[in-house]
Amino acid sequence: MNKLISVLILLLVVSLLVSPTLLWGQQKQSVPLQPKTASPATTVPSLSLFVAGNYFGPKLTDVNTVYQTIEKNFSLPAGNDFKNYYFLLTGLRFSPSAAQAIQGEFGITASRTPKDNSTNFLQIYYGGGSYIISLPLPMVSIYAGGGAGYYWLNTQRTYTTRIGVARVNAQLAQLHGILGIEFFDPSGVSFSLEGRYNYAITTVPKRADLNFTMKGIAAGIQIGVPIIM
Repeated sequence: MNKLISVLILLLVVSLLVSPTLLWGQQKQSVPLQPKTASPATTVPSLSLFVAGNYFGPKLTDVNTVYQTIEKNFSLPAGNDFKNYYFLLTGLRFSPSAAQAIQGEFGITASRTPKDNSTNFLQIYYGGGSYIISLPLPMVSIYAGGGAGYYWLNTQRTYTTRIGVARVNAQLAQLHGILGIEFFDPSGVSFSLEGRYNYAITTVPKRADLNFTMKGIAAGIQIGVPIIM
């Protein structure tokens, strides 16, 4: 009898020790393994069309100095300085990979600013290109780059208190650096926030006083539309 009780007690102890282990193993097996989901990749079109609107704050000190000299020599009233303007940029971007791109750029601006004694008119045509290196992340790309271009600058000041018109035109070679962040839609459409630093200098000035520079920071938004995915 005592042996029977001892055997029963031993079986009870063993069952208490073994059953939680078996139960834990069954629970681990019953829980299905969740498959790892990969982050969605950034969809970068091979060829896309982009349109950008920038606010450009160049230092036009040299241009304004030329007008001040003209006004002094011809006894014209002092006009207001040429200042910042909006710039429209468009072009094509070719992306052989998600990490790099080459783009051709074409831009234009035209502004007319009437003041008390005169009216300023400024017009710039731009053509150039850029090489861009990107860090592609899911749905976002951080990019930087640089390039070169050419400005065709036309300015005019019309005086009202005393009839007269002064013009300063120039052609400038330009270098620029780019930094931006681009947000992608799965369709390939993108939206960018971009900043640029532009430095331009006259190439073949007709006179010594027309040898000037134009530099400054531009910032704006850009929309890209895919042509070839």
